[in-house]
Parts: sequence; structure tokens; C-alpha cells
Amino acid sequence: MRRGLTAVRRILLTAAITAFVMWGLLYAPTPYLVYEPGIAVPVEPMIALESGASADGGQFLLTAVKLIEPNLWGVLKATVNRDRDVYQKSSVFGNYTKEQYAERLTVIMEGSQYDAVEAAYRYLSVPYEVKTEAIVITDIIRIAEQPVGRLRAGDKLLRLDGGEAFQSVESAADQVIKALEGKADGTSHSVMIEIERGGKQMMIELEPSVSYADSAAQSDEKRLALLLGAKSFVELRTVEATHQKQRLSISAGEIGGPSAGLVFTLGAIDLLTEGDLTQGARIAATGTISPDGKVGAIGGIKQKVVSTSGEGAELFLVPKANERDALSKSKSIKTDMKIVGVDTLQDALDAIAAFASNRINV
Repeated sequence: MRRGLTAVRRILLTAAITAFVMWGLLYAPTPYLVYEPGIAVPVEPMIALESGASADGGQFLLTAVKLIEPNLWGVLKATVNRDRDVYQKSSVFGNYTKEQYAERLTVIMEGSQYDAVEAAYRYLSVPYEVKTEAIVITDIIRIAEQPVGRLRAGDKLLRLDGGEAFQSVESAADQVIKALEGKADGTSHSVMIEIERGGKQMMIELEPSVSYADSAAQSDEKRLALLLGAKSFVELRTVEATHQKQRLSISAGEIGGPSAGLVFTLGAIDLLTEGDLTQGARIAATGTISPDGKVGAIGGIKQKVVSTSGEGAELFLVPKANERDALSKSKSIKTDMKIVGVDTLQDALDAIAAFASNRINV
């Protein structure tokens, strides 16, 4: 009888240990995130011209990395998969929740879309007007993981109490600094700023800090950042062509972040000009874009090489700062896709022209 009970106990103990191990592998939360190859899709359906004209011929491909929260088994598999990278959540999300991080990326993407349209208009000398809809805080200053001010990432700065709507970061800095000039020396009047947070408008009192008092030599934008406890802003703007038929709009859906700026600009130029800019080729591009056409570095280049190659891209334009890593990954997966690093919009257009010329002559 005792032997029977011992055997049962062993079975139950083994089952319990097995269940615990399986739970740990499959269900227990981990402090890690995995970057894996994501989408590589045509950008043309995301860009609309008010005239109704559409691009023809080849395609520009937008690529994005997929970010997943794996179980322990997924982390173990990712560590031996050369197409995936494992990061600690804290190094990616920082002090933000997953939802706050996603919202921040959405705000940054909105700003990058307007930069892309403006870059296209500038390059083609299309007359346009810019109107600031809101100034949004994209990151805040923290000390010992605590915000130094009352504002949060994602807050939209609207106006001072009773004042006119902010037209730019510069105008906001000018108004706020003038209003607070007397407060830094100990006077008691309050300065209230109207913001929008989570779709609701509210008033926040600004408190000048010691860092503000020591910042007279800084630019107005940096002084404003110190006042608000912010690291960075983005202006949500409408960029509208003077002529109705040249007006563009971009809708990227749930894609976040600024890395699609270059490909949006290329797609916009293709729509606004005669002929097929791609010359019938399938061309992928990634990189941030500034209104004056400078291309900036992005993350996840290894995964983007995999996804663009998998979707049949013939040419992949990447920021110059990412070129070495992109070429290394391209070599490791033995793809025929050509990779070219670019610093500017003009570099990208020159690379497309050279590729198309070689493609036709082969």
C-alpha cells in the first residue's frame, strides 16, 4: 500500500513540476521584447492626391518591424534566430506603459507624415502653407524615474489661459517665457496652460524651476522644454499646397514611428510628377525625413532587410548610418536585393535613377 502511495506521489509531483515548467515556458510574463521581420507593403494606397491621380508602374515599399511580447519559450527561440533581436522592455518602453509607448509612436508618425509632404513640396517647389494644429510633448524629463513636471508624453499644448492658440513651438516659447518672467523671482501670480490629454482639455499650472532660471543663454525652445519638464516636442501641422490639385494626404493606419518618412516622400513625389519614378521596379525605402530633405537613421534594419527581400524588393534605400548593418544582413541571407545608403532625399532620387538606368541597360 505504501509503495502504491509513493508511486502516486511521484506521479503527482512529476505532473506538478511539468505543469509549472510548461507554465513558465508558455504563459509566464517575461521582461523581454522581440523585434522580428514585419511588413513590407506598397506605400501607394496610403498616399492620396486630391486630384485623384494615382501612381503607375513599379512600387515603393514601406517596411516596418514587428514588436512582440514573447513567452519564455519565444525568448529562447529568438536568441538563436538570426532574424530576431531580444531587448529588455525597459530599454524599449523606458518609463512608459505599452499603451503610452504606442501612443507616442503614433504622435511621432503623424509628425513624420507632415514632414514627408513638406519635403516633397520643397523639392518640387510646390507652393504650400503650413499651419500648426498642436504642439505635442513626445518625451519628458525624469529624475529618479519620476517626472519633474506635471506634463506627460502625449500632452497637446493648446494655449495660455485666456491667450491665443499656439502657432508653433517658437510662439509657445515666447508666450510662456514672457508670462513667467516675473514668477522666477518669487512673485505669486500663477501661469496656467491649457492642454489636451487623452481627448480631454484641462488647465495645468506652470512652475518655473531652478534650471529655468539658469537657462537664459539657451534657445527659447530649450527654455520652454525646461519649463515644461519635457525632452522633446513635435508640431502636428497641416501642410497644404496652394493649388488644390496638388494637395496630398497620408494615412498609415496603425503603423507608428518616424521611419517611413523617406518612402512617403518618394511616393508623394511620384504622385506629383509625370511618369513612373520607379521605372517599373519594386523599391523599398526606410529612414526619417526632415522638411529640408535630410534622411535620418532608424531601428530594426536587420529585420527590414529580411522583410523587404522576402517581398521581392529589387532596391532597398536605407539611411547611410544603417548601411553597414543592412549590407551585412543582406550578405548573410544571400539576397540579390541591392542596398544603397543615403543621407538626403537627393541621394535617394539619384540612387533610383542610377538603378533604373542599369536595370534598363542590362
